[in-house]
Amino acid sequence: MQISAIERLQGLPPLFRGADLTVRFQWTSKTASQYLYLWKKRKLVEELGGHSYVFANLLVGRQPDWHRALLLAMPSALLIGIDALRYAGWTTQIPHRPVIAVNSRQPVFSSNRFEIVQRDPKWFASVADGVMRDNMDGLPRLAPAWALAELLSRGDWGECGLFPDDIEWHMLTPDDETQWSAACKTFGLARMPLSEMVVAAR
Repeated sequence: MQISAIERLQGLPPLFRGADLTVRFQWTSKTASQYLYLWKKRKLVEELGGHSYVFANLLVGRQPDWHRALLLAMPSALLIGIDALRYAGWTTQIPHRPVIAVNSRQPVFSSNRFEIVQRDPKWFASVADGVMRDNMDGLPRLAPAWALAELLSRGDWGECGLFPDDIEWHMLTPDDETQWSAACKTFGLARMPLSEMVVAAR
């Protein structure tokens, strides 16, 4: 009995791996690749990219959760940079592509939707205290104080994509000062209290 692409995709979750097809439909890898090629051509599925072999099922979800797709392809994915600050309400700036740190010892794929940067296991261990895992989409991110310190460790104000005026300083809490101190020590930054940075930005 021949089964249509619509029926097959309706039985698949919103996100799936290409390898899932070989198990579910008892296909060879070659057959699965052929079907995926046809489905992509018909815009029924969309790939995360970079030979990740992770796909969004557009038939059951027109707005894919690419953050979950990231974690499916790269379990070590961590949101850093400006977007981590935006999630915390520290800035309204929207980067061209969110920056994602990925453990270089684990699977790494490229994606047009994200800027993927590789970091070694020691880096991940060093930022462990600054990782937040409360996102509804499950994608961990650096706490804002840590995200700002990490940005400034890569370039001074302006060079890193933000200026002091871009920060919503009124969002700061006493706990942020504590985290900022730890983050500066981790990233080797000369520590100026956040409260002083607020004054300097005015």
